Amino acid sequence: ASDVAMKVSVDALQLFGGYGYMKDYPIEKYVRDAKITQIYEGTNQVQRSIIALQLIKELSK
Repeated sequence: ASDVAMKVSVDALQLFGGYGYMKDYPIEKYVRDAKITQIYEGTNQVQRSIIALQLIKELSK
């Protein structure tokens, strides 16, 4: 989910151009929130590795 939020917010930022970095526009907050969500949740690659290991354990039973 954090990957999608980051992609969507960065795409929107591209549409806004320089205005997207200004606090007058909500897109600035969306980009910050999406990035901190990625950091807070842990790296996505680590999460994918954990999920893959769990799937391997489940399938090898």
